[in-house]
Amino acid sequence: MQINSYQAIQAIPTSRSNSAPAPAPINKSQPAQEQGVQVSISAEAQQLAKADNVASQPISQRPVTLPSIPESPLTGEKLEQAVQVKKAQTHYQVASDMANILSKDNDSHMSPSTAYYLSNNEDARELVLETNAQQQAMENMQAYQEQTAALNEQYAQT
Repeated sequence: MQINSYQAIQAIPTSRSNSAPAPAPINKSQPAQEQGVQVSISAEAQQLAKADNVASQPISQRPVTLPSIPESPLTGEKLEQAVQVKKAQTHYQVASDMANILSKDNDSHMSPSTAYYLSNNEDARELVLETNAQQQAMENMQAYQEQTAALNEQYAQT
């Protein structure tokens, strides 16, 4: 069954428990006009009506007035001090991460500032790679020594 329009749905009779006739649909597209009645609204009433319309809207749809130029809390000397503090924090973070990397602290994670430092500093990147290679070689030698000692003990007991 294909439904052609809204009027076709309105024409379908509905079952009601009482026998009262269904109310006629209201046509909201054209207001009711009365002969000889004229109404004028003052400017103040129009402003109040607009205010009521805005107040009845959900908060997400209300117009928001924004400041024309946002003000920065840091200006002048305070801004320079904040930049110096941030540089010092970043420098300390990079130095701390590099010390952790070179001392093989596996639990630590590299900060984004250290990753940026290593990506732009060839000497530091080379130092980290060499240190990791040396640490890996030492771990391999220790594992070899432990395996050799365990095998020597096993053959000595037989």
